[in-house]
Amino acid sequence: MESTLLISDSCIGCGKCVKVCIRGHLRIGDRKATEVDSAYSCFRCGHCAAICPKGAITLRDGGEQDPVEGCPVSSSDMTALLRSRRSIRWFDRKCTREEIGALLEAVRYAPTAENSQKVEYAVIDSRFDDFMRMLASILRSHTGEHPRLKQFVDYVDGGMKEKNNPFTWEGRQLIVAFARFPIDAIIPIEQLDLAACTMGLGGFHSRWMLQAAENDLETLMGFFPDVDPELKAYAVFVIGHPRMRFIRTVPRDERKIQYM
Repeated sequence: MESTLLISDSCIGCGKCVKVCIRGHLRIGDRKATEVDSAYSCFRCGHCAAICPKGAITLRDGGEQDPVEGCPVSSSDMTALLRSRRSIRWFDRKCTREEIGALLEAVRYAPTAENSQKVEYAVIDSRFDDFMRMLASILRSHTGEHPRLKQFVDYVDGGMKEKNNPFTWEGRQLIVAFARFPIDAIIPIEQLDLAACTMGLGGFHSRWMLQAAENDLETLMGFFPDVDPELKAYAVFVIGHPRMRFIRTVPRDERKIQYM
């Protein structure tokens, strides 16, 4: 068995770590928690470390463990954020590297399947035009599938002279998320969207740039030679400083819900 945890002598054997471990990787023996072989190996979720009242458990590979006291955001504040968040397509300037870095640091805590944490990001900025030309090279043979694709390819072929890009509008910065599964990229990018709103930033999720990944993944991933080859591009977020501010929410259709 490979040990994944460090358990100090401050452990009091309360058993909370055993109760929270879904892998059956811990037991209490001689009034102290110990690791054991189980049908499912430990996947370093850290629940045992997070619940230990004495801070006796840490992950063997280290990492910070900050104290948490309940949820720091009220349900009413969260609902207000979700309702007031808008897709932003008009920008007056780019984000700084520090601003984007703060956002990506915040979403480092987003969940991933099996806690793989196999997520990487690329920030498209100085190579924005190169990226647009690469997308157009992929989508050129697919322009008959949707008018937006033809608009974009024509825009690129025309020298990208107009301000409004059919894919990014006024946006000139992109955050691309790579993961093993779509959900592992989508969750942090949506969290980033909400975090951006709290920082006075904004943007929108791009569906059309992902069309290129669906049509020719090899060419698209060739633009990112340093990304883990096991990962794929599953989410793209256009970001910037909003040029316009919205002052009220907009109604949304009711969603059909089934309780079964």
